[in-house]
Amino acid sequence: MSDNMNYNPNEMQDSPESSGGGYGQPSQPNQPPNGNPYVWQAPPQQEGKGYQPPFTQQPGQGWGNPRAGSGAGPEKEKEPYQWNYAEYEQAQAAAVKPRKKRKGLMVFGILLGTVLAASVLVFAGVGIYSTFAPAPSDTVQLPDDQQTVRVPASDLPSITLNNKPQNVPDEQLSNGRLTTEQIVEKIQPSIVAITTYFETQGYSGQGLGSGIIMREDGYIVTNAHVVENAQGITVILSDAETKYEGRVVGIDTKTDLAVIKVDATGLAPAEFGNSEETKVGEKVLAIGSPQSLEFAGSVTQGIVSGLNRTLTARDDLGSMTTYSNLIQTDAAINSGNSGGALVNEYGQVIGINSAKVIATGSDGMGFAIPTSEAKPIIDDLIQYGRVTGRVMLGITASAVDEVRARLNQWPTGLLVQSTEEGSDISKKGVVPNDIITKADGQELDGFQSLSDVLDGKKPGDTVELEVYRQGSRYGESGRFFNITVELMEDMGGTSTPANQQQIPQQQAPNNTQTPDSTQNPGYDQFEEFFNYFFN
Repeated sequence: MSDNMNYNPNEMQDSPESSGGGYGQPSQPNQPPNGNPYVWQAPPQQEGKGYQPPFTQQPGQGWGNPRAGSGAGPEKEKEPYQWNYAEYEQAQAAAVKPRKKRKGLMVFGILLGTVLAASVLVFAGVGIYSTFAPAPSDTVQLPDDQQTVRVPASDLPSITLNNKPQNVPDEQLSNGRLTTEQIVEKIQPSIVAITTYFETQGYSGQGLGSGIIMREDGYIVTNAHVVENAQGITVILSDAETKYEGRVVGIDTKTDLAVIKVDATGLAPAEFGNSEETKVGEKVLAIGSPQSLEFAGSVTQGIVSGLNRTLTARDDLGSMTTYSNLIQTDAAINSGNSGGALVNEYGQVIGINSAKVIATGSDGMGFAIPTSEAKPIIDDLIQYGRVTGRVMLGITASAVDEVRARLNQWPTGLLVQSTEEGSDISKKGVVPNDIITKADGQELDGFQSLSDVLDGKKPGDTVELEVYRQGSRYGESGRFFNITVELMEDMGGTSTPANQQQIPQQQAPNNTQTPDSTQNPGYDQFEEFFNYFFN
C-alpha cells in the first residue's frame, strides 16, 4: 500500500451505513475489540521496506458494532469478517487528507541556489580584486630542488583569437624552411603554362604543358614531349593574361628535357636547388597546369617517396623509353603538369615533373627529373641545341632481370633488339637476340648498371663487353664471347633540326625539314624518340 494511504483512527469514525454491515475479507490481526466505533485501518507499513505481504494469522471473527437485537448480554459468536467496498470508499474519502506539498526539495533547491550564487560572487570578487589590487603574493611550491615560481593572475589559461599576420614575408620556419603559403608565393610567378599546336597529315591538335622560367631574359625549361614536333607554341605567364610566342632552343628526348625561349625581359626566374641533397620523406610541392588552362598554377603537396628510381614508359605507339635516377613523389602529377616544378621546403626547384613517366594505373606515384641530372643537359641545349659529349653503344635493348633469366634459362644482362647502322658494336658482330652480360668486368642487370659503367667516358673511348649468344637450334647451348667496342657520340635525342632552333615555332610549318640520314646513318626520328641509348 502506498505512502499516501495512512489513516488516523481519530478521524475515521464509522458512517451510519457501516453499522451492522459485514465485510467480505477476513479480519486482520491486532484489530480493536468488539464495539470499537472506529473503522479498521491497515497495519502500518515499515518505511523504506516497500511492499509488505498480508499477515498470515487471520482470526476467524471480525469486529464492528453489535447487530440489532443483540442487547448487552454475553457476546455471541461473531460472523466472519466481510469486505464492503462501498463502505471502504466512504471511509477512505473521509480519512484521506489532501497531501501536503513537500517543502524539503524546494528548501534544498533554494539552499543550493544560494550556495552557487555565493560562489559566483566570490569568484567575481576575486576577479575584480585581481584587476585593481597588486599581484597576489601566493606562490606555487615546487620540489626542493627547484625554485619557487610566482604565477601572476595574468598568466591564467585563456583563449586568444589572432588575425593572420600581415606583411611578414621574412617569417620562416626553423632552418630557413618556408611555410606552404610562402613557398607558393615564391615559386608561382616562375611557373608558366604552355600550349602547343600540331598539324600533320591533315590532322591538327593542341597540347598543354607547363614550364619553369630559368632566366629573366626568357629561357624556359620544360619536357621534351610537351614541345616536340610542335608547329606553334604559346607561353602564358602566371597572371593568366600575359602571353608570348615561344620557339624551341633544344630538345633531348632521352631525358625528356627541352628548352624554349620567349622574347621578353624582366621575368621572374626560379631558384634551382641541388637535388642530391634531397632525402626521402621531405615535403615537396608540385606546381603546374593539370588537365586544362582553367587549372593553371595548381599546387599539390606530398613527400619525396623515393630516389634514384628507374622507370620504363610506354608511348601510345607502343615504343618504350627508360628513365633513370628519377625522384618519386606522392604529390599529384597529372597530364598538363609535365614541365612544371617539384619544389622543396626552401622554395627551390629540385625536379622537373614529367607526367609521361607516371606509372600507368598507379595512384600516388609521380616522378620528376632531378635538377642535378637536368643541369648538364639544359646547359648543352642552350649552348649547342643538343647534348654533346654523350656516348652510346649504338643499340636498342631490353633488360633481362633474374626472373626473366630463370624463365628463359638466360644470363642476366641486356637483350639486344637492334644495332645502329655504322656503329662499332655492329661491326664487331653483335646481332639481335645477343645478351650483353658484362661491361668492363661489371655484371649487368639493367640499364642503370650499364649507364654507371659508361658515365665519364667520351666518344672514341672503348669498353670491354661480354656477350652471350643463344644456340641457333632448340636445346642447343649458347656460348659467351668478348669484344672491345669503341663508343660513338650520341647525336640523337632531338627531333628538331638545328636550322629551326632560332626560328619561332609559329613559322615551323613552312620550314619543316627531314633530318639528313647521311649525317646520322640509320636515323629514324620515331625510333630515336623511344629507343634505349645509354650514357
